[in-house]
Amino acid sequence: MSATSQTDDYEFTCPQCGEGFAVNDGMRAAVLERGCPICGSPTSTEAFAPCSA
Repeated sequence: MSATSQTDDYEFTCPQCGEGFAVNDGMRAAVLERGCPICGSPTSTEAFAPCSA
């Protein structure tokens, strides 16, 4: 897979605390691995939606 532009962003919404913010691919991978950066709860791919901008 080749490098992609920085437009591969997602909107993350924590299912536990409800906080939401935009993330890029690297941040998405880190949140999936480590959990929500706000409350620490585990997350799944369902917590991410493609940004519509």
